[in-house]
Amino acid sequence: MAADNKMPALKNLQGFLWRSGYESGALKCTLFPDVAPVLQKWNSSGLKIFIYSSGSVAAQKLLFQYTDSGDLRLHISDYYDTVNAGAKNDSQSYARIIAGSPEHLRRAEKWLFCSDRACEVEAALTAGLEALVVVRPGNIPLDAEESSRFYHVQSLADISLYERANGNSLS
Repeated sequence: MAADNKMPALKNLQGFLWRSGYESGALKCTLFPDVAPVLQKWNSSGLKIFIYSSGSVAAQKLLFQYTDSGDLRLHISDYYDTVNAGAKNDSQSYARIIAGSPEHLRRAEKWLFCSDRACEVEAALTAGLEALVVVRPGNIPLDAEESSRFYHVQSLADISLYERANGNSLS
Protein backbone atom coordinates (compact mmCIF):
# COMPACT_ATOMS: atom_id res chain seq x y z
CA MET A 1 0.00 0.00 0.00
CA ALA A 2 2.89 2.40 0.67
CA ALA A 3 3.82 2.09 -3.00
CA ASP A 4 0.21 3.02 -3.93
CA ASN A 5 -0.04 -0.15 -6.00
CA LYS A 6 -3.21 -0.18 -8.13
CA MET A 7 -3.70 -3.98 -8.14
CA PRO A 8 -7.42 -4.73 -7.56
CA ALA A 9 -6.87 -7.16 -4.67
CA LEU A 10 -4.73 -4.64 -2.80
CA LYS A 11 -7.18 -1.82 -3.53
CA ASN A 12 -10.01 -3.97 -2.13
CA LEU A 13 -8.01 -4.74 1.02
CA GLN A 14 -7.13 -1.07 1.37
CA GLY A 15 -10.81 -0.13 1.04
CA PHE A 16 -11.81 -2.68 3.69
CA LEU A 17 -9.16 -1.41 6.11
CA TRP A 18 -10.14 2.20 5.54
CA ARG A 19 -13.85 1.50 6.00
CA SER A 20 -13.18 -0.46 9.20
CA GLY A 21 -10.89 2.27 10.52
CA TYR A 22 -13.26 5.13 9.74
CA GLU A 23 -16.37 3.36 11.04
CA SER A 24 -14.64 2.35 14.30
CA GLY A 25 -13.42 5.90 14.87
CA ALA A 26 -9.77 4.85 14.68
CA LEU A 27 -9.34 6.98 11.54
CA LYS A 28 -10.45 10.53 10.85
CA CYS A 29 -9.57 12.65 7.84
CA THR A 30 -7.73 15.81 8.85
CA LEU A 31 -8.43 18.65 6.43
CA PHE A 32 -6.63 21.92 5.87
CA PRO A 33 -8.50 24.53 7.97
CA ASP A 34 -9.96 26.35 4.93
CA VAL A 35 -11.58 23.30 3.28
CA ALA A 36 -14.78 22.71 5.29
CA PRO A 37 -15.82 26.40 5.57
CA VAL A 38 -15.22 26.98 1.86
CA LEU A 39 -17.12 23.84 0.81
CA GLN A 40 -20.02 24.91 3.03
CA LYS A 41 -19.94 28.48 1.68
CA TRP A 42 -19.78 27.45 -1.97
CA ASN A 43 -22.51 24.86 -1.55
CA SER A 44 -24.84 27.23 0.33
CA SER A 45 -24.37 29.82 -2.44
CA GLY A 46 -25.67 27.29 -4.98
CA LEU A 47 -22.40 26.12 -6.51
CA LYS A 48 -22.05 22.46 -7.43
CA ILE A 49 -18.95 20.82 -5.98
CA PHE A 50 -17.46 17.74 -7.61
CA ILE A 51 -14.52 15.72 -6.35
CA TYR A 52 -12.07 14.14 -8.81
CA SER A 53 -9.40 11.98 -7.23
CA SER A 54 -7.07 9.12 -8.05
CA GLY A 55 -8.60 7.45 -4.99
CA SER A 56 -11.74 5.41 -5.61
CA VAL A 57 -15.17 6.99 -5.33
CA ALA A 58 -15.84 4.75 -2.31
CA ALA A 59 -12.64 6.01 -0.62
CA GLN A 60 -13.55 9.63 -1.41
CA LYS A 61 -16.96 9.22 0.20
CA LEU A 62 -15.40 7.72 3.35
CA LEU A 63 -12.85 10.51 3.51
CA PHE A 64 -15.51 13.25 3.30
CA GLN A 65 -17.85 11.43 5.70
CA TYR A 66 -15.27 11.09 8.47
CA THR A 67 -13.47 14.43 8.60
CA ASP A 68 -12.31 16.40 11.61
CA SER A 69 -14.97 18.94 10.54
CA GLY A 70 -17.81 16.42 10.42
CA ASP A 71 -19.59 14.81 7.49
CA LEU A 72 -19.12 16.99 4.40
CA ARG A 73 -20.82 14.73 1.86
CA LEU A 74 -23.94 16.93 1.77
CA HIS A 75 -21.84 19.67 0.17
CA ILE A 76 -20.59 17.46 -2.67
CA SER A 77 -22.68 16.86 -5.79
CA ASP A 78 -20.70 13.97 -7.30
CA TYR A 79 -17.42 12.09 -7.26
CA TYR A 80 -15.05 11.05 -10.04
CA ASP A 81 -12.03 8.76 -10.10
CA THR A 82 -9.71 7.18 -12.63
CA VAL A 83 -12.26 4.41 -13.26
CA ASN A 84 -15.28 6.56 -14.16
CA ALA A 85 -13.39 9.51 -15.66
CA GLY A 86 -9.85 8.47 -16.58
CA ALA A 87 -6.36 9.67 -15.74
CA LYS A 88 -6.19 13.10 -14.14
CA ASN A 89 -3.36 14.20 -16.44
CA ASP A 90 -5.45 13.44 -19.57
CA SER A 91 -7.59 16.30 -20.92
CA GLN A 92 -10.13 13.79 -22.26
CA SER A 93 -10.95 12.80 -18.67
CA TYR A 94 -12.21 16.32 -17.98
CA ALA A 95 -14.18 16.29 -21.23
CA ARG A 96 -15.84 13.02 -20.09
CA ILE A 97 -16.80 14.52 -16.74
CA ILE A 98 -18.34 17.57 -18.40
CA ALA A 99 -20.17 15.48 -21.01
CA GLY A 100 -21.77 13.40 -18.26
CA SER A 101 -22.81 16.37 -16.13
CA PRO A 102 -26.26 18.00 -16.04
CA GLU A 103 -27.04 19.85 -19.26
CA HIS A 104 -26.69 23.33 -17.75
CA LEU A 105 -23.08 22.47 -16.78
CA ARG A 106 -21.93 21.08 -20.11
CA ARG A 107 -19.74 24.05 -21.01
CA ALA A 108 -16.13 23.71 -19.89
CA GLU A 109 -15.79 27.40 -19.02
CA LYS A 110 -18.42 26.93 -16.27
CA TRP A 111 -16.00 24.68 -14.36
CA LEU A 112 -13.15 25.54 -12.01
CA PHE A 113 -10.70 22.72 -11.33
CA CYS A 114 -8.42 23.00 -8.29
CA SER A 115 -5.44 20.69 -7.81
CA ASP A 116 -2.09 20.54 -6.09
CA ARG A 117 -0.51 19.11 -9.26
CA ALA A 118 0.51 21.27 -12.22
CA CYS A 119 0.12 18.40 -14.73
CA GLU A 120 -3.54 17.99 -13.75
CA VAL A 121 -4.16 21.73 -14.01
CA GLU A 122 -2.55 21.66 -17.47
CA ALA A 123 -4.90 18.85 -18.57
CA ALA A 124 -7.96 20.71 -17.26
CA LEU A 125 -6.90 23.92 -19.01
CA THR A 126 -6.37 21.98 -22.25
CA ALA A 127 -9.96 20.71 -21.92
CA GLY A 128 -11.17 24.33 -21.64
CA LEU A 129 -11.82 24.52 -17.89
CA GLU A 130 -10.65 27.29 -15.63
CA ALA A 131 -8.01 25.71 -13.40
CA LEU A 132 -5.58 26.63 -10.67
CA VAL A 133 -2.98 25.10 -8.41
CA VAL A 134 -3.59 25.05 -4.67
CA VAL A 135 -0.14 25.20 -3.09
CA ARG A 136 -0.10 23.20 0.14
CA PRO A 137 2.62 22.27 2.65
CA GLY A 138 4.08 18.86 1.93
CA ASN A 139 3.09 18.77 -1.74
CA ILE A 140 5.37 19.00 -4.75
CA PRO A 141 6.32 22.69 -5.02
CA LEU A 142 5.80 24.56 -8.27
CA ASP A 143 8.96 25.30 -10.18
CA ALA A 144 9.57 28.84 -11.47
CA GLU A 145 8.02 28.12 -14.88
CA GLU A 146 4.88 26.54 -13.37
CA SER A 147 4.58 29.34 -10.84
CA SER A 148 4.53 31.95 -13.60
CA ARG A 149 2.35 29.87 -15.95
CA PHE A 150 -0.45 28.75 -13.62
CA TYR A 151 -2.72 30.77 -11.41
CA HIS A 152 -2.13 29.53 -7.85
CA VAL A 153 -3.41 30.13 -4.34
CA GLN A 154 -2.38 29.05 -0.85
CA SER A 155 -5.95 28.49 0.34
CA LEU A 156 -9.35 27.75 -1.17
CA ALA A 157 -10.52 30.88 0.67
CA ASP A 158 -8.27 32.91 -1.68
CA ILE A 159 -10.40 31.98 -4.71
CA SER A 160 -12.71 34.79 -5.80
CA LEU A 161 -15.77 33.16 -7.30
CA TYR A 162 -17.41 36.59 -7.50
CA GLU A 163 -14.97 37.51 -10.28
CA ARG A 164 -15.75 34.29 -12.15
CA ALA A 165 -19.53 34.80 -11.75
CA ASN A 166 -19.17 38.17 -13.46
CA GLY A 167 -17.40 36.70 -16.46
CA ASN A 168 -13.85 37.46 -15.44
CA SER A 169 -11.15 34.85 -15.88
CA LEU A 170 -8.74 33.88 -13.14
CA SER A 171 -5.73 34.98 -15.16
